[in-house]
Amino acid sequence: MSLSRRSIIQGAAAAAAVGATGIARAQAGPLRVGLILPMSGIGAEAGAAWHAGVKVAVEQWNAAGGLVGRPIELVVRDDKFTSAGAVAAARELAGSGVNLLIGGSQSPMALATAPILPELKAVMVAPCPTVMSLTHEGFQPNFFRLSWNAFIAFAGVGNLLTNKFSEVQTWSLIVPDSENGRDMARYFTLGAQRAAQQAGRQIKVLEPVFASLNKADYRVEINSLMNAPSQGLFVGLTAAPCISLLQQGRAVGMDKKFKVIGDAGTEMLIAKAMQKSLPPNLWSISFWVPGIESSNRYPLSRALHEGYAKLTGDRNPAGIVHSSHRAALGLFNGVKKAGSTDTAAVIAALEGLTYDTAMGPYHIRKEDHQGLGTAYIAKVGVKDEAPGYGITDAVVLNEADVAEPPTPGKKFEV
Repeated sequence: MSLSRRSIIQGAAAAAAVGATGIARAQAGPLRVGLILPMSGIGAEAGAAWHAGVKVAVEQWNAAGGLVGRPIELVVRDDKFTSAGAVAAARELAGSGVNLLIGGSQSPMALATAPILPELKAVMVAPCPTVMSLTHEGFQPNFFRLSWNAFIAFAGVGNLLTNKFSEVQTWSLIVPDSENGRDMARYFTLGAQRAAQQAGRQIKVLEPVFASLNKADYRVEINSLMNAPSQGLFVGLTAAPCISLLQQGRAVGMDKKFKVIGDAGTEMLIAKAMQKSLPPNLWSISFWVPGIESSNRYPLSRALHEGYAKLTGDRNPAGIVHSSHRAALGLFNGVKKAGSTDTAAVIAALEGLTYDTAMGPYHIRKEDHQGLGTAYIAKVGVKDEAPGYGITDAVVLNEADVAEPPTPGKKFEV
């Protein structure tokens, strides 16, 4: 059977109309955002906290009408707390057309995924990685660190703890056996030594004890720490490894040996695990402390706290809930400013962006994609009121006051 020229033209027009309608419907569908987190293994507890923060942000934006006229849909992938898992998840999401990513939650995963983002034509905002190279010699234009870095965080906590505990003359450190761990040790030492010099006294920071994050037994490392001639300890292990170290150390009196223990940000996760068995003088870097005066002044802090409690039934969130909430808000505000989900447009919109968070205004430096805002160094301890533990003191850290200058593409030198 032959077709007339008119039939062919009419058929082509109809197909074009159907195609256009299909495109319109696709564009009107959910805006998919990839979320890459450790949902299993030793990082699962931290992953659950990060997941909750992002889910609250999505619910808040969807309740207000979504993003660029579309509801936001999270597409969650488990990185298994490994670099290989993070890369596989990013490639899978990009292959399915998801170019907006929240991931690289900690340094190993961020270091693995940041270099492949241009190839994937994707943009990623990261809630917690601290390793310095991400925004210096390893700078990638498709990657944004919406978190403190090692210099801001660990020089800050070293400075504060040295000033606050002048009786501590010698510090021990236990950190991950990684680039990030060496950054932690380097900048904690720098901050502590600078504080001591300014106070006209001398301290000693011992060579760090390096440990794997992929183990459950830290008896060898604890033995080394117990035999050290130190009165202060900084723990650079995070999430489950940090909790395991402190629980195992308590069994041999490590919590009594050290007059003060500093922590790299596990705070309320430690409190929930150890409760009444918490070390008596534990100070942690914290993204957010809901309920205290300096947090309550921000409407988004109360909204995040209530949203988290409604979602989980828990009124005592870990501070890292804010870190992922803040990262999600950054991405959503970038897309809104761009008026598009196009990767290049979103990157341009994120550069130099300032937006509101649960800890007040947050700014992303255009030059190196480093985020700067407000954080805390908080004391985690036993409390009389329910649930019997929580943040008992907090000191504000203004990140812009201590941040290093931007040097994208060049190694950071003190």
